[in-house]
Amino acid sequence: MAETAERSVAEVIRAHGGALPYRRLDELGIARARVGAARRAGEIVPVRTRWFATTDAPADVVRAVRVGGSLTGASVLRLAGIWMRRADPLLHVRVPQTAGRLWSPEPVRPGEVRARLDRSAHGVCVHYRTEPGLPQARDPLPLALAEYARCASRLDAHVAVDSALNLGELDDDGLADLRRRLGPALRPIVDLADRGCQSGTETIVRLLLRGRRVRHRTQVPIIGVGRVDVLVGDRLVIEIDGAGFHTGLEFEADRRRDFELVQRGYLVLRLSFSMVMQDWAEVRRGILALIERGEHRWGGRSRHHERSASLSLARRIRAE
Repeated sequence: MAETAERSVAEVIRAHGGALPYRRLDELGIARARVGAARRAGEIVPVRTRWFATTDAPADVVRAVRVGGSLTGASVLRLAGIWMRRADPLLHVRVPQTAGRLWSPEPVRPGEVRARLDRSAHGVCVHYRTEPGLPQARDPLPLALAEYARCASRLDAHVAVDSALNLGELDDDGLADLRRRLGPALRPIVDLADRGCQSGTETIVRLLLRGRRVRHRTQVPIIGVGRVDVLVGDRLVIEIDGAGFHTGLEFEADRRRDFELVQRGYLVLRLSFSMVMQDWAEVRRGILALIERGEHRWGGRSRHHERSASLSLARRIRAE
């Protein structure tokens, strides 16, 4: 309570997602007189009966409160910067299972009557899930991911969880919380998660290999080269470019890495973003064909290449 007394009403609301109801402000020890003063000063604005938001609150948070619930699912993931395989333009709002009337997410002008929610016209996806505790404007990430997993495809959920882990937005406690919220059918999304995946495209490749029970590792360090995105078996290196086009020094560095790897006997596949996202069926067939031919395993000659390259590197290091 002492902390809230030292902070402005707007700061308290901002720290709790951007919008709060009177009920929660009461729990935090914010006197109604202070709320009224902040409103008159223009620091906070009413967004729904007995709900207030900061003037800089995320637009989707405010819109979810107007509907009558909490921002969740893909809408929370967007705010958190979580990588999603597919763009989702809908506003995802979680409401209690007993919720009755829901309202338009659009602001109401003075003298107007708030319209009832038209999910199609207003672009809103409603999630019916009751959560105990005080109302909130934005779901915590584990809850939002659980709702996303129920709304999106299994692959999309895998990509989002890996991204959240890699970005540091989801820690071990959050991962355990997410697993608890998922039913038995969806818990493999957590059990197969890999915080080493640095992009959604990397997750897509990893899940293909995992599904075929092909031994692989992500972000593998190779002496003299650096980390590679995916090492399949012993020698198949899969590097996956991001959405941006690599030019200049970055392009040159990638090619030098590939050249060094090939000299050592590795087989290098460099996949572009569009190859994974748009031509995945063809690329998938190609990767599996290489594996079926055993190209991911060292042969006698390949092992000789790697041994020779390692000796050359050791001599070069000693000479320097």
